[in-house]
Amino acid sequence: MEEFNALELLEKRKDPGYPSDYLLSRIRGRKAHFVQDWTPLITSGKPLEHLPESHYQRISGDISPEGVWRTLLNEYRWLFYQMNGRLRNVFGPFFVYVELRTLFICLRNLRQMKRATVSEILSSSLLSKEIRKILSDSADEFAAIRAIEAKLRGLSVKFSGITEILKQKGLSGFEHELTKQYLSVIVATGLDPVLRAFFMSLIDARNVLALAKLLKLATPAVHPFIPGGTIVAGRLKEILESRNRLDLDRLMRGMTGEVFASADHVKLEASLYRVITRSLKKAGRSPFGVGPILEYLWRCSIEAMNLSILCYTQGMRQDLVTAELIS
Repeated sequence: MEEFNALELLEKRKDPGYPSDYLLSRIRGRKAHFVQDWTPLITSGKPLEHLPESHYQRISGDISPEGVWRTLLNEYRWLFYQMNGRLRNVFGPFFVYVELRTLFICLRNLRQMKRATVSEILSSSLLSKEIRKILSDSADEFAAIRAIEAKLRGLSVKFSGITEILKQKGLSGFEHELTKQYLSVIVATGLDPVLRAFFMSLIDARNVLALAKLLKLATPAVHPFIPGGTIVAGRLKEILESRNRLDLDRLMRGMTGEVFASADHVKLEASLYRVITRSLKKAGRSPFGVGPILEYLWRCSIEAMNLSILCYTQGMRQDLVTAELIS
């Protein structure tokens, strides 16, 4: 097993010493406020007004995707602060994964010299003081990533060369490659079993979505699938080489228990996320341990995705919006 201390990338915070039962109790109360029926939010021009009372997303009052994301980060930061040292160590890899998006958004704003926006985003971030300073003070995105690469290399040599990826593939390619690299590194470390299963499912989802997109191309393509998922990369390569979409449909039917055409990217993505949701719901039934906490973190993330979708789909037909939402 590789070693990877995710906490080195996160804010240093004094251990509050709360027992795990305390956090589990707080989470049980907050779970009662999750959205059970999305219909009122879909039909309303102001979705936040129809969120359940005390729902954490009501705090921001901003239905923009950026506002939704910052409010989600604030909720995650609250959870991190309530965790004792042991739980922070367990969940560190999850919080770093979430903060990759913060990093990418900051880099895009840094490229446009929107430093005030970078500072605003980082005010809700759990990234370490050192990384926040790099993102705030660097001359451009390349200078920022050079400094962050040095930090990441100290945790795993597999992150060597990420600055070159940014130069060659641009920000979009860099985001894709760094996320792949992080998932492949973290799944090879000594994770809690529930976290390991979760990250393996994320790898499966990213690999399958990549395969579905590649099968739409008119010309054959080669793709380095992320290692470490439950679906063997060799099986995905076989489907890509044969270009037989029916093989992917059968694979997805066995994986998700649902019948649909994998060419429908929206349905495919939603179905893959439902697999993760069902798995975490099962893990969350335990009154103790990591499962209930991870399920809460995931459900917060799914609700944020749905609220962001509502931002982009205002004015669209209800059935089309419903098809986009992740249940």
